[in-house]
Amino acid sequence: SQQTDPQQWVKPLQEAAELYCQLRSQGLELEWINIGGGLPATYHTILRPFSDYAQTIQQALRQSFGVTPPQLMIEPGRFLVADAGVIQSEVILVAHKSREDVRRWVYLDIGKFGGLAETMDECIKYRLRTLREGPTGPVILAGPTCDSADVLYEKTSYELPLNLDIGDRIEILSAGAYTSSYASVGFNGFPPLRTYCL
Repeated sequence: SQQTDPQQWVKPLQEAAELYCQLRSQGLELEWINIGGGLPATYHTILRPFSDYAQTIQQALRQSFGVTPPQLMIEPGRFLVADAGVIQSEVILVAHKSREDVRRWVYLDIGKFGGLAETMDECIKYRLRTLREGPTGPVILAGPTCDSADVLYEKTSYELPLNLDIGDRIEILSAGAYTSSYASVGFNGFPPLRTYCL
C-alpha cells in the first residue's frame, strides 16, 4: 500500500508472467491477473502524476506477457478514497519539553490508537491544515493517550503556527483510508473515531 515508485510493479509482473507461461504450458489458461493495491494517495510528499503509474504498469504488462496479456485487475482503494476524508482534530496541549529543543510538542485529541495507526514509524505522513496564520515553527505531534508510543511525528519535519493554542482545530487531510477502521474502541477510555459521510 502507498507505493510511490511506479517501477515497483515491473518485477512482480515479470514474475507473474513466468508463472502464467508455466501454467499455460500445462493447459491452464488464466484470464485475469490481479496486481493488488499500492496506488498512492496524496500525503505529505508530492507524487508523480497518475499517468506515470498507468504507463509503467501497461508497458510492463505488454513486455512481460506479450501481445495478448491477461485482463488486468487492480485494487486502488487508498488511491480512490484517501483524499475524500478529513479528520477534524483539536489541540489539547502545546508544551516545550526541553530548553535545548526548539520544537514544541503539540498534543492532539487523536493519536495512533484513535485512527492514525499508519503514523507508526512515521510511515504515512498526513498533510495538516490549520486556520491559524502567521509565522510557523517546528513541532513534534503526539496523541492524547498516556502510551509512550502515541507520538505521531518526531522525525518528520512539521511546522505549525507559533501562535497555535489549546482548542485550535487542525485538519488531518487525505484521511479517508485506514483511519476509522484502525481506531481502537475504548483504549485509555477514548471513544473510537466518529465518521460522518456527506
